[in-house]
Amino acid sequence: MGKRSFEEAEGSNADGQEQNQHQQRNRNPHNRFNPKNIAKRQKTTQKINDGNLSQIKKRVRAIERLLEHKNEKLPANVRNDLERELQAHKQRIADESDKKLRSKMISKYHMVRFFERKKAMRLAKQLMKQLDETKDEAEIARLKADLHIAEVDLDYALYHPHMETYISLYPKSKDEATEKDEKSSAAYHLHSSRPPMWTTIEKAREEGKSALEKIRDRRPERDFSKPSFKKTAKKSSSQNEERPAKGKYGKTEEESESDDGGFFEED
Repeated sequence: MGKRSFEEAEGSNADGQEQNQHQQRNRNPHNRFNPKNIAKRQKTTQKINDGNLSQIKKRVRAIERLLEHKNEKLPANVRNDLERELQAHKQRIADESDKKLRSKMISKYHMVRFFERKKAMRLAKQLMKQLDETKDEAEIARLKADLHIAEVDLDYALYHPHMETYISLYPKSKDEATEKDEKSSAAYHLHSSRPPMWTTIEKAREEGKSALEKIRDRRPERDFSKPSFKKTAKKSSSQNEERPAKGKYGKTEEESESDDGGFFEED
């Protein structure tokens, strides 16, 4: 078997070195081309696409930190892409939180709205019956005004915003308990003060059902320009100053020196 030439030996050594460097790069845990890192990024992306809220929040914080980093010079197209992605993720988080809040508020005020809707509907039927039976013009005008209030009460219970606190129209009181046999709760509170949302519902009734549904389904306003995470304030220099070291019994060196006398003081 003959010896290899110098060129063949040098070529094989160079190929071996390149292969070793390639393997070292792949084994480097911080290398973005590491197969483990690629698989990890693909898994995170899949979770974000599937709607994993915790992964979406992590991605939002990562993008915000990257955009606010002064030393990081990003190309204009990369910055625009990150800003669009950030807005999309924030909108998904807002949609998810609004969905949970809506469900929570509906279950919380379901019974109150149900009973007040029934009371307002019953009162409206009673007033319409009285309106059909009476012929006095003054009484007719009074009954029409009361009927309008009862109808707005009914729409208030139906179309009050689901994601806002529901204020009761007919709260229980001691005076109401004494007059319970004489008239209903809705009739007792017919001329009582109404919450501000009542006036909004009254005006929306003139525009139609679509305006009422818009009020019922409206969502809280959000400012997506603000960062989603809070920056922790740095401690002041006075707080970081070193405190005097304490001795064995919890005293500083100055306190221990002042207590050196005691019963053994010299005359």
